[in-house]
Amino acid sequence: MRLVFAAAILSLSATAAFAADSSQAVLDHHVAQMKAGSLDGVMADYADNAVVIAPHGIAPGQKEVSGNDVFVGKANIRKFFTVLTDKDHNPGAKSMTVKYESRGNDTTIMRWVQFAGTPNQVAGNDTWVIRGGKVVAQVVAVDPEPPAMTMKKK
Repeated sequence: MRLVFAAAILSLSATAAFAADSSQAVLDHHVAQMKAGSLDGVMADYADNAVVIAPHGIAPGQKEVSGNDVFVGKANIRKFFTVLTDKDHNPGAKSMTVKYESRGNDTTIMRWVQFAGTPNQVAGNDTWVIRGGKVVAQVVAVDPEPPAMTMKKK
């Protein structure tokens, strides 16, 4: 009985490690494609029925839901990433650094920073749910701008 129990624990541990490795591979690919400005490469990471929740105003034509926009399905998510991979936004993506924190078998928090240490610095956390090698949900949370930065811009 102990042998069966030990085998079950090893199997669950291996599954969790595989899921974490798979999630990291998806996120590494996503970040590389963002930095390259490859819209098609970014979209390859998403399931057909994925959901992305992001701060309102990034992509035109979205209905605001409590200060956020909700993009459901690849066609709508593509609108969001069309903006983020364009020539005006690509310098931010190219400067981006990331750190991952696994939160279970299918959930990862990615801390990201763009233009680190400059007056244009933007940072935040994205929460990702990745299953079967595809993003099924992503929540984008941008850090509030520090008061000192707000004062300098005025």
